[in-house]
Amino acid sequence: MIAAGALAGFFVSNAIKYTDEGGHVQVRAYTEETAAVLEVEDTGIGMNPDTVEELFDAFRQKSEGPDREYEGFGLGLSIIKKFTERMDGTIDVETEKGRGQPF
Repeated sequence: MIAAGALAGFFVSNAIKYTDEGGHVQVRAYTEETAAVLEVEDTGIGMNPDTVEELFDAFRQKSEGPDREYEGFGLGLSIIKKFTERMDGTIDVETEKGRGQPF
């Protein structure tokens, strides 16, 4: 269960990173048949639905170039996806430009 706890921490940390001050991050955890479900939803910046496929690519960031708003290497969601797959899990994303997305 340590891996599942670390995974939850990564998801929440990523949601907080992209949520403006005054926004919120909502976390729900429950069981469904034989699976544990973790949902993390934020009021962050959202993204274009056409770019969801690139969301989990290593070294890919929301904004790139010298004037980007957020720091990092673009590895967070790539690592989260790898950990999830190693635990035989899946990740689903709902997104809309200008609105945070639930995972």
